[in-house]
Amino acid sequence: MLTKHYWLDAPHGRVAIGPWAVLIGRSPDCNIVLEQPEISRHHLLVRLGREGAELLPLGRDPVRLNGVGCTELTRLNAGDQIDVGTWSFRVGEAEVGYASRWSETAWCLERQTGLLHLVTGPTFRVGGGPGDDLIVEGWDPQVFSLNLRSGMPVLTALLPGVRCGHDLEVGERVTLANDELITYRSESFCVRAKQAHTQAATYTQARPKHAVVALLEFQPRGGLLTLEIGGRLHATSLSDRRCDLVACLLQPPPPFNPGDFIPEEILCRHVWPGEKNGRTELNSLLYRLRQNLVDEGIDPAPLFERRIGGLRFLLAPHARVIVR
Repeated sequence: MLTKHYWLDAPHGRVAIGPWAVLIGRSPDCNIVLEQPEISRHHLLVRLGREGAELLPLGRDPVRLNGVGCTELTRLNAGDQIDVGTWSFRVGEAEVGYASRWSETAWCLERQTGLLHLVTGPTFRVGGGPGDDLIVEGWDPQVFSLNLRSGMPVLTALLPGVRCGHDLEVGERVTLANDELITYRSESFCVRAKQAHTQAATYTQARPKHAVVALLEFQPRGGLLTLEIGGRLHATSLSDRRCDLVACLLQPPPPFNPGDFIPEEILCRHVWPGEKNGRTELNSLLYRLRQNLVDEGIDPAPLFERRIGGLRFLLAPHARVIVR
């Protein structure tokens, strides 16, 4: 199948703009490190958007695109020149036959006996019912499911008692990585990524880290949340109340700071001013917010942490938080 392929022609060679974004800055965790004092630690990010390559400035100073200062998310075209400090990069574009790296990966569940079960179909259900894709004797029907629509397997807990790193709430979704363990009762399954059409190769994907950039932009009916996690940029639209909840977590009232546990009563007052809503409504709102993120290919597990009486948005050390 023909599709668009994008890259950056850089002074040291060509850098592909693939499924993972290209992060440019002074920090050693960037894909392209520019050791100049005027360059921010994370200065800009080039990613694949829905319509092609996009540029997102992250640093204090604007990025120059074709000689003009650029301060906001901008679509890129073939031949565009990006100037950062004294460095220049040019955008390349071509139509090529392209196969996704995920399309070459077959996902399996390995039981304690060593038997592998291939995960098939858009939704793969595991339980003890006759309609389940993988039947485990003695289990209730539809204990959990795996979804492959995003390319990576997404686990959904359908009954209480499912555990993957932590005890999952019913309906909670987690994006899985290779070698992760799913347990229920006395049975456990290990997630295995196998290279399709070969028995030797395996692909290991590390769990995404916490967000190093969190940008929330208010819009007429909600907002746009953009997160940089593991060098990749994710963006998702949020409805009014979900946007208000994220805004309070990222920009809490004094004396709280971003990343702190925010008491539930403060969150409820912010999201539902003048209404008597509490933990039940907050849990329901958080569940819908997590679903929002999973639908965009974002694993919500490393982003939120509950504690009795509070909730926080987990951020990487020195993360950049912008609410506007």
